[in-house]
Amino acid sequence: LQSGKRIFVKGKVEVNSYTGLLQISVTESEILDSKDDNYSGTGVILPVYSLTSGLQQVQMRRIAKEIMTRYAGLVSDPLPESLRISLKIPDLAVSIKTMHFPVNRELYLRSRFRMVFEEFFYFQLLLAVKRHYLKKDSKSEGLVVSGPLIDSYLDLLPYKLTDAQNRVINEIRSDVMKCNGMNRLLQGDVGSGKTDVAVITLLFAINTNKNGAIMAPTEVLAEQHYYKFKKYLKPLGINVVLLKGRMKAKERKEALYKIENEKGIVVVGTHALIQDSVKIPDLGVAVIDEQHRFGVFQRMSFKKWNISPHCLFMTATPIPRTFMLTCYGDLDKSIIDQLPPGRISTRTCFIREQNLDKVYDICKEELKLGRQLYVVYPLIEESEKMDLKSAIDGWEFLKDTVFSDYKVGLVHGKLTSVQKAEVMDSFKENKIQVLVATTVIEVGIDVPNASVMIIQHAERFGLSQLHQLRGRVGRGAAESICFLVADPKTEGAAKRIKSMLDTSDGFKIAEYDLAIRGPGDILGTRQAGMPDFNIADLIKDEKVLHIARAKAVDILKKDPEMTKKEHIPLRNILETEYSEFYEARLN
Repeated sequence: LQSGKRIFVKGKVEVNSYTGLLQISVTESEILDSKDDNYSGTGVILPVYSLTSGLQQVQMRRIAKEIMTRYAGLVSDPLPESLRISLKIPDLAVSIKTMHFPVNRELYLRSRFRMVFEEFFYFQLLLAVKRHYLKKDSKSEGLVVSGPLIDSYLDLLPYKLTDAQNRVINEIRSDVMKCNGMNRLLQGDVGSGKTDVAVITLLFAINTNKNGAIMAPTEVLAEQHYYKFKKYLKPLGINVVLLKGRMKAKERKEALYKIENEKGIVVVGTHALIQDSVKIPDLGVAVIDEQHRFGVFQRMSFKKWNISPHCLFMTATPIPRTFMLTCYGDLDKSIIDQLPPGRISTRTCFIREQNLDKVYDICKEELKLGRQLYVVYPLIEESEKMDLKSAIDGWEFLKDTVFSDYKVGLVHGKLTSVQKAEVMDSFKENKIQVLVATTVIEVGIDVPNASVMIIQHAERFGLSQLHQLRGRVGRGAAESICFLVADPKTEGAAKRIKSMLDTSDGFKIAEYDLAIRGPGDILGTRQAGMPDFNIADLIKDEKVLHIARAKAVDILKKDPEMTKKEHIPLRNILETEYSEFYEARLN
């Protein structure tokens, strides 16, 4: 700042308690180059732009003003006039000008509503179009959904299915009987019984003399499914085949031979299932587990066989309503919103490192009762960059000192599949009482006798991870407890810990996660199948999203092919700006 320069300053005006004079705590300042700048910046609402080195707000505003004056009027509005009138929104040219240089607050808010609506609307229209074509084009064979095979499986279960499970199975049954390929998303919180629903869905395919497949995102989870499905289906005379990336050549050859030549089998695998070299003939049902971990185009890869299997997408990660409408608006949805009878909610406690001895005393009492426990670490080996205890260090410490009277096992991502399976089998059989682990146990691990979990450095985990980890205990008849050992130094970390203490409801936790992290962090890259929203905010603008969805569905009902004159500009936008999603089909 040089003497003689004219500047604008923005900040809080207050009385200095020492001098008694007015002062301003400046949050922003702008240098004015001329009297025109001074005049143009007073008494109006000013835009604030992202700047780069050497560029000032005044210059950027001047450039934007010039562009608005010259070119905004040339912008054509693709939204039908009838739609704009029903929503009472200005046309596109007015909205763009107003977003940059508002005349008043009311017009600005209406213009912003229009721009947010438009971003949501095109994507909702795209999803509605995809749903239309899925119903129209995805031809599948209707499956036989009743008979002795399904009855035998239900008779073998040592428990009765919940009302929620039966409701979802009936929804699936209704889908797979039709000649259009099912595309259904199944949400169910940890321990709600999604596996039983998946098995019965696959049995519909076997019952029709077709094959079934289930794809998991990790080898650990695929192997868990393989052993579980083998246990469930072997008594029914159904062969289960495992196919994964890391297999011995002989094992892979045998698996591929069975897949290509046997009928009425269930194939369990990882991404290996969608490799070009793999073909599953007569695939009646495809189940994609923990589907949020797959890219949208990986999920679409089942269509490479030129077939339309009935597809069930499963997730134990509850999805906030706004994501449900955006990421998965082209899928039918089912929710298992009921835990099996007898399941006791897991108690969650926040503990500081210095109080760990008390936690270990509680653990020893549980071990004396014949129960087991998990101790989870965020790292495999000690990190020089972060002062965090590693799983290996923790395992060595616990087995030599705290739990020296018990067998302490270690499992992490760097072990081979065989080593992981050996450790997990030993833990299931209670040959190992204390399992030290990383997040490899986040999904697919079911040991009802484990009643305690200690999560070290809990502030380092995301809410979704913490919820999934906590779900590994509380699977038996005994009351379970999860200790979050943490030293939260940021506001976000403290909020995550508080959210875990406040509720065990996965759907509430998903909403908390969205509020804490924001949509960008949760969605990550484009693999989630969503565009980048420039103005729209999934949290603040949820009401607008619902309006956009309703309007998109309404247009497609009246004009499914969008051939009417007023709808052709909308179709052109989908075909150009959203081409990669528009052309791809989930089934």
